[in-house]
Amino acid sequence: MAREYFALAARRLARRRLANLALLHGEALYLLAAGLPRGFAATVHVYFPDPWPKSRHQKRRLFSAASVDLVLGLLEPGGRLCFATDFLEYGEEVAALLAAHPALVVERVEGGWPGGARTNYEAKYEAEGRPILRLEARLAGAATPHPAGVVEIAAASGAAPG
Repeated sequence: MAREYFALAARRLARRRLANLALLHGEALYLLAAGLPRGFAATVHVYFPDPWPKSRHQKRRLFSAASVDLVLGLLEPGGRLCFATDFLEYGEEVAALLAAHPALVVERVEGGWPGGARTNYEAKYEAEGRPILRLEARLAGAATPHPAGVVEIAAASGAAPG
Protein backbone atom coordinates (compact mmCIF):
# COMPACT_ATOMS: atom_id res chain seq x y z
CA MET A 1 0.00 0.00 0.00
CA ALA A 2 2.85 2.41 0.78
CA ARG A 3 4.17 2.00 -2.77
CA GLU A 4 0.76 2.95 -4.17
CA TYR A 5 0.67 6.17 -2.14
CA PHE A 6 4.27 6.94 -3.08
CA ALA A 7 3.47 6.45 -6.78
CA LEU A 8 0.36 8.63 -6.48
CA ALA A 9 2.34 11.40 -4.78
CA ALA A 10 5.11 11.16 -7.39
CA ARG A 11 2.57 11.52 -10.23
CA ARG A 12 0.98 14.54 -8.56
CA LEU A 13 4.38 16.11 -7.93
CA ALA A 14 5.41 15.64 -11.57
CA ARG A 15 2.08 16.88 -12.92
CA ARG A 16 2.26 20.06 -10.83
CA ARG A 17 5.97 20.59 -11.54
CA LEU A 18 6.69 21.40 -7.92
CA ALA A 19 10.38 22.03 -7.36
CA ASN A 20 10.32 22.55 -3.59
CA LEU A 21 9.36 18.97 -2.66
CA ALA A 22 11.22 15.71 -2.53
CA LEU A 23 9.75 12.23 -2.13
CA LEU A 24 11.66 9.49 -0.39
CA HIS A 25 10.48 5.91 -0.10
CA GLY A 26 12.13 3.95 2.65
CA GLU A 27 12.56 3.38 6.36
CA ALA A 28 11.56 6.54 8.24
CA LEU A 29 13.82 6.01 11.25
CA TYR A 30 16.85 5.58 8.99
CA LEU A 31 15.95 8.75 7.11
CA LEU A 32 15.59 10.64 10.38
CA ALA A 33 18.89 9.33 11.74
CA ALA A 34 21.07 9.63 8.66
CA GLY A 35 19.34 11.49 5.86
CA LEU A 36 17.98 14.76 7.17
CA PRO A 37 19.88 17.62 8.78
CA ARG A 38 19.23 18.46 12.41
CA GLY A 39 17.35 21.65 13.19
CA PHE A 40 16.25 22.43 9.64
CA ALA A 41 12.45 22.39 9.99
CA ALA A 42 10.15 25.06 11.32
CA THR A 43 7.35 22.49 11.51
CA VAL A 44 7.21 18.71 11.29
CA HIS A 45 3.83 17.20 10.45
CA VAL A 46 3.06 13.59 11.43
CA TYR A 47 -0.50 12.55 10.68
CA PHE A 48 -1.96 9.09 11.26
CA PRO A 49 1.30 7.15 11.54
CA ASP A 50 1.09 3.37 11.70
CA PRO A 51 0.40 2.59 15.40
CA TRP A 52 1.85 -0.93 15.16
CA PRO A 53 -0.75 -2.18 17.67
CA LYS A 54 0.71 -5.67 18.22
CA SER A 55 3.15 -5.61 21.12
CA ARG A 56 5.82 -7.47 19.16
CA HIS A 57 5.72 -4.75 16.47
CA GLN A 58 5.69 -1.68 18.72
CA LYS A 59 9.46 -1.28 18.37
CA ARG A 60 8.70 -0.03 14.83
CA ARG A 61 6.66 2.95 16.04
CA LEU A 62 7.82 6.39 14.97
CA PHE A 63 7.19 7.73 18.47
CA SER A 64 8.86 5.83 21.28
CA ALA A 65 11.23 6.90 24.03
CA ALA A 66 14.17 5.73 21.90
CA SER A 67 13.09 7.38 18.63
CA VAL A 68 11.28 10.59 19.58
CA ASP A 69 14.56 12.54 19.60
CA LEU A 70 15.09 11.68 15.93
CA VAL A 71 11.82 13.43 15.10
CA LEU A 72 12.36 16.37 17.46
CA GLY A 73 15.94 16.78 16.25
CA LEU A 74 14.58 18.01 12.91
CA LEU A 75 13.07 21.09 14.57
CA GLU A 76 14.76 24.45 14.64
CA PRO A 77 14.62 26.33 17.98
CA GLY A 78 10.98 27.28 18.54
CA GLY A 79 9.88 24.73 15.92
CA ARG A 80 6.57 22.90 16.06
CA LEU A 81 5.48 19.29 15.80
CA CYS A 82 1.90 18.68 14.63
CA PHE A 83 0.57 15.17 15.26
CA ALA A 84 -2.78 13.45 14.75
CA THR A 85 -4.06 9.89 15.10
CA ASP A 86 -7.34 8.05 15.28
CA PHE A 87 -5.68 5.23 17.26
CA LEU A 88 -6.39 6.83 20.63
CA GLU A 89 -4.31 4.47 22.77
CA TYR A 90 -1.22 5.27 20.71
CA GLY A 91 -2.15 8.96 20.73
CA GLU A 92 -2.27 9.00 24.52
CA GLU A 93 1.14 7.31 24.65
CA VAL A 94 2.56 9.94 22.28
CA ALA A 95 0.95 12.74 24.33
CA ALA A 96 2.54 11.40 27.54
CA LEU A 97 5.89 10.89 25.83
CA LEU A 98 5.95 14.43 24.47
CA ALA A 99 4.68 15.96 27.73
CA ALA A 100 7.56 14.28 29.60
CA HIS A 101 10.15 15.94 27.34
CA PRO A 102 11.79 18.86 29.18
CA ALA A 103 12.20 21.01 26.06
CA LEU A 104 8.61 20.77 24.78
CA VAL A 105 5.40 22.63 25.42
CA VAL A 106 2.55 20.33 24.35
CA GLU A 107 -1.07 21.27 23.71
CA ARG A 108 -4.04 19.22 22.59
CA VAL A 109 -5.88 20.66 19.62
CA GLU A 110 -9.57 20.24 20.35
CA GLY A 111 -12.26 20.41 17.69
CA GLY A 112 -10.00 20.15 14.65
CA TRP A 113 -7.15 22.11 13.14
CA PRO A 114 -7.66 25.74 12.22
CA GLY A 115 -8.40 25.65 8.51
CA GLY A 116 -9.87 22.15 8.57
CA ALA A 117 -8.63 18.62 8.01
CA ARG A 118 -5.03 18.27 6.89
CA THR A 119 -5.26 14.85 5.22
CA ASN A 120 -7.82 12.85 3.29
CA TYR A 121 -7.84 10.33 6.15
CA GLU A 122 -8.65 13.06 8.63
CA ALA A 123 -11.52 14.42 6.51
CA LYS A 124 -12.91 10.90 6.08
CA TYR A 125 -12.60 10.10 9.80
CA GLU A 126 -14.23 13.40 10.78
CA ALA A 127 -17.15 12.68 8.43
CA GLU A 128 -17.52 9.24 10.04
CA GLY A 129 -17.51 10.81 13.51
CA ARG A 130 -14.37 8.95 14.60
CA PRO A 131 -12.47 10.55 17.46
CA ILE A 132 -9.11 12.04 16.54
CA LEU A 133 -6.37 13.01 18.96
CA ARG A 134 -4.43 16.06 17.77
CA LEU A 135 -1.32 17.48 19.39
CA GLU A 136 0.88 20.47 18.77
CA ALA A 137 4.25 20.59 20.50
CA ARG A 138 6.64 23.54 20.45
CA LEU A 139 10.36 23.20 21.07
CA ALA A 140 10.81 25.76 23.85
CA GLY A 141 14.38 24.88 24.80
CA ALA A 142 17.40 23.14 23.40
CA ALA A 143 16.72 19.82 21.69
CA THR A 144 17.99 17.70 24.58
CA PRO A 145 17.52 13.93 24.66
CA HIS A 146 14.27 12.59 26.09
CA PRO A 147 15.02 11.26 29.60
CA ALA A 148 13.24 7.95 29.00
CA GLY A 149 15.02 7.54 25.69
CA VAL A 150 18.44 7.87 27.30
CA VAL A 151 17.55 5.09 29.74
CA GLU A 152 16.02 2.86 27.03
CA ILE A 153 18.97 3.27 24.63
CA ALA A 154 21.50 2.67 27.44
CA ALA A 155 19.64 -0.48 28.51
CA ALA A 156 19.55 -1.80 24.93
CA SER A 157 23.28 -1.18 24.49
CA GLY A 158 24.22 -2.65 27.85
CA ALA A 159 25.66 0.66 29.03
CA ALA A 160 24.74 2.41 32.23
CA PRO A 161 22.72 5.62 31.68
CA GLY A 162 24.60 8.64 32.79
